[in-house]
Order: sequence, then C-alpha cells, then structure tokens
Amino acid sequence: MGFAGTSITNEDAEIILTSLVKAYSIVPAPLKQLVPKLETILEAVPDEARKYSLDEIIKLLSWASQNEIII
Repeated sequence: MGFAGTSITNEDAEIILTSLVKAYSIVPAPLKQLVPKLETILEAVPDEARKYSLDEIIKLLSWASQNEIII
C-alpha cells in the first residue's frame, strides 16, 4: 500500500502535493479566502467523472478553460 492508502509512492505523493502547494501559493492572500477549499471542489465532482482517467479529466478541463466554458 502506498501513500494515504493509495498506490501512489511516498516520493510521487511529495512531488504532486508540493507542486499543488506551489501553484496555490501564487494566489494573493486577500483572494485565498474567496477560493473554495479543495475538499469542497472535489465533493462537487460527479460520479460520472470517476469512469475516466485523471489525464482525460485534465484534458477536458483544460479544453473547457481554453474555450472559456470554465475559468
């Protein structure tokens, strides 16, 4: 068993989490209170999304962002 009960290695988990923390750190402090917690965002992901790989979800969200469907 890997990190947090997943198959993710501790090394990969550290890289993934560090990268996300770094990306979030560019949000100015006054705006951080307006950004929902990650847990809240993840709860809004529908069950239908679980049928697809993370890579497919990322591509879909990137396309939606580029086409100003979501920002």
